[in-house]
Amino acid sequence: MLITKKWVTLFCMSLLLLATACSGASSGSTASSGEESKEAASGNIQLRMTWWGSQTRHDLTTKVIKLFEEKHPGITIKPEYSGWDGYFDKLTTQVAGSNAPDIVQMDYAFLTDFARRGALLDLTPYSESKELRTDDHDASMLKAGSIDDKLYAITLGVNAPGVIYDATLLKELGIEEPQESWTWKDFSDIAAQIAAAKGEGFYGSADISGATNMFEVFIRQTGKSLFDSGTITATSEEMQQWFDMWGALRANGGVTSAEVTASTTNALETRPISLGTAAMDFAWSNQLLTFQQVNKNQDHKLGIQVIPHAVDEKQIGEYLKPSQFISGYAKTKHPKEVAMFIDFMVNDPEATAILGSERGVPVNSSIREQLQPTLPEPEQAIFQFIDVVSKNSSEIDPPYPQGFSEVDTSFKSASEQIAFGQGSTSDVIAQFIEGAKATLAASQ
Repeated sequence: MLITKKWVTLFCMSLLLLATACSGASSGSTASSGEESKEAASGNIQLRMTWWGSQTRHDLTTKVIKLFEEKHPGITIKPEYSGWDGYFDKLTTQVAGSNAPDIVQMDYAFLTDFARRGALLDLTPYSESKELRTDDHDASMLKAGSIDDKLYAITLGVNAPGVIYDATLLKELGIEEPQESWTWKDFSDIAAQIAAAKGEGFYGSADISGATNMFEVFIRQTGKSLFDSGTITATSEEMQQWFDMWGALRANGGVTSAEVTASTTNALETRPISLGTAAMDFAWSNQLLTFQQVNKNQDHKLGIQVIPHAVDEKQIGEYLKPSQFISGYAKTKHPKEVAMFIDFMVNDPEATAILGSERGVPVNSSIREQLQPTLPEPEQAIFQFIDVVSKNSSEIDPPYPQGFSEVDTSFKSASEQIAFGQGSTSDVIAQFIEGAKATLAASQ
């Protein structure tokens, strides 16, 4: 079985979280009303907020927090931010220990897990009372943030997966920028061409063969979802095709070597394209701005294009997605103030102007209309990319099933085993599929 020590740890955490959720604390349960009233009467309500992201995101979010505190002197918010790596491991542990932050940045992939385990605050009453204004939010995004007909998450921005590329470098090499119609073969040819032209130590693209969400687009192109009825649908043949494509690119230098990939984190500052050692990377549209800001070659212009198409695809794999959500912790002592800050973050003109499109195109349609003409060129490119995707995409799949986090970890581990030649590809794939199905079945 392809089960790493980390996989086992996460599974145990999940069981502990489930046990905690079933211990009698209902969604929205708080400390006693006496404690809450005492703290409110003192005029000093303290909240904690957690999120992941780049330094750019940290800076912008802390500015919004300070603005909120200026407008609401009786409330202070303690920021707790980090990179993506380990974020949900830590959050799972905090929830299991009944010590999670009051305000939580949440991802679409993990929303079902946390909501159904009673970890998230039901925001429905605040939306209905208009304390949390959602009238100008896209209906599809409200649906995306709802589980079992309850609103647990508000979209921070509309996003889409894509390929970030160094437009300046491509021009220098005489390579045409990728078009919306490009295919996986086109991508592979361009990556190999770049590597050949630049020489050893420079790659066409980062190797993202272990990124489950990008593999998901590949599977969507076959006309199905990656998950259906609580199990994984990808066949061994489809996975073989995926890993063989990346293996061929590693062989010709088109993508990063196994060693380079293993040492690369999700922090955008450490990505090969940012370090000036690759020309392409797979990312989310909202990350274009940060990629541009942290790029070693500041005189280079970056662009973004849709995920390559399959030659014989049955549906477009590309889709619009909530970039991230903002949620409340079910056991917060101050649910009303949590809803107040969430409303501020997505609906206040000053706050949204600070955040811009770093987390994606704003979900509030009125804010989008006000904001777009004021944006610098890189952010305008994000808006334009979202327009392209809106015309060339298919509907987003339902949130990932419970147990996804373990499957996600196992998929990355499988890709590393294959890249380092630790067992045959077919054996690693068989072990992954068996383990993934067992994990998902146990999580239902």
